[in-house]
Amino acid sequence: MGMNRSRLLLSITVSLFLASCGDDDSNRFGNTDDLRHYRDALNPIIDHVSAIEAQVQQQAVGSSTVATAANLNAVYLEVRPQLLETLVDFDRLVPPKNLRTLHHDIRTLIILRLDAYRIVMEGFAVGDSTVYATAETQLRQANELIVEINIELCEIDVALGDLEDCRLLARQRRRGFSNPV
Repeated sequence: MGMNRSRLLLSITVSLFLASCGDDDSNRFGNTDDLRHYRDALNPIIDHVSAIEAQVQQQAVGSSTVATAANLNAVYLEVRPQLLETLVDFDRLVPPKNLRTLHHDIRTLIILRLDAYRIVMEGFAVGDSTVYATAETQLRQANELIVEINIELCEIDVALGDLEDCRLLARQRRRGFSNPV
């Protein structure tokens, strides 16, 4: 029994020693160089997604909290192709293994917004305001993802020592839809 205990302690000690001798260029997200490369490629995409949302807020909502379907349709017609291009650029990125979930969540956020924009445009084209609730739901789901995405992005920046350069996805203000006027 004493010999088994000694072997167990030796095994644990060796395991801890080997773990402490690991690659100094790694953190809980993976290899630091791979992580920095991914984050550097991701930053312009994040900036573009945020800029598109700011444009939507400025043009469709303005200082009010309610956007008309006509205003939303006009801005969505303008920004949806840009967001589609951003998705294509995003899909070219290959995330480090430990960031696949984050990558998936960012992609889901973009898809939710694209779908919501499409729903509003199609509803506006045929005068069907009943579809706006579906679009609002999708935008709300996208906004719920933003919180978790931003937390992880900042944790990555901390791991890279880049806290001051933390790029977050813009949180979309809550807006209501009104019938076209």
